[in-house]
Amino acid sequence: MLTATPVGAAPCCAPSFHLRPARRCGAARIARRAIRENPQNVPEVAVVPTPALTAREAVEAQMRAISRNDEPWTNHGIATMYEFCYDAGSMERSRFFGFSKDLYHLDHFMGGLGHYCGELIDCASYEIGPERAVQGSPGGGPGSPDGPGPGPGHVSFEVAVTPRGGGEAPAVFVFSLERQEWGLRRGAWQTKSLLRAERGA
Repeated sequence: MLTATPVGAAPCCAPSFHLRPARRCGAARIARRAIRENPQNVPEVAVVPTPALTAREAVEAQMRAISRNDEPWTNHGIATMYEFCYDAGSMERSRFFGFSKDLYHLDHFMGGLGHYCGELIDCASYEIGPERAVQGSPGGGPGSPDGPGPGPGHVSFEVAVTPRGGGEAPAVFVFSLERQEWGLRRGAWQTKSLLRAERGA
């Protein structure tokens, strides 16, 4: 048997019908805290990828932010690196860390960066090496076996990092950058992969 709910009346399944006022306030407090503590609810990062930045300036912006990760707000450095990630927010899987991984959400990127490139976060110092032309694209496309020959939009930089605290040995990472081909960042240099340099390479 169907019954009609009078106009303006709250349906019996509405949360406010079942919760006493004190519990409703508690639920609202939890919701506000969850919104505030969600790592994706943050302001815009200080520097975003634009076609005006050179490839070196793109790496410098990322390293400047990640070396002071929590300035001006918590995980600002990681969020900056996510903005510069070529495959950030894509439904396609990325090889940013050298293997297939979903980088659709910032928190997926946070976990990978902290685990595979942790020395970058709050490092004591860093040195960016010279720009090198890349003969192949790490993710397919121009310069890869699947695409046409190398173009002017593929470069890499080695970055030597001294971790904070001095207990760990210096680490070297290779930033491989490509010019973005799609969307709002079209024409901007973004990091296609960030890999630890092989010893003796």
